[in-house]
Amino acid sequence: MMAHMKPIETAKRYIELFNARKFTEMGELFAEDSLWESPSDTPATRGRDAIIDRYSAMAETITDMQMTDARFYELDNVVIVEMQTSNPDGPVGRVVDVFDIDNEGRISRMTGYAGPPRLS
Repeated sequence: MMAHMKPIETAKRYIELFNARKFTEMGELFAEDSLWESPSDTPATRGRDAIIDRYSAMAETITDMQMTDARFYELDNVVIVEMQTSNPDGPVGRVVDVFDIDNEGRISRMTGYAGPPRLS
């Protein structure tokens, strides 16, 4: 059982675990019947176990990707995180993740949006 976290703490922990490649721990931040809508063309994923499986599969293809320059915006149980994705060659893209956090501090829904890197 994870300790209860405030919504912004959950979002910050998600990014920390992503950058550390701790995908199982990251998936455990999700509620049992949560929904993850990634910015890719793949269908949404429902349920903590399915989300953990999906992140684990991604681990092989995103070995050097990092989320950086994160800016957090919080209103009640919703946290919006605007960030840059990058690898050793430089910026890859921009991502905005919208986290809906339940009263236990778990992610009940996360929707991601992606775009090209900011050039300025």
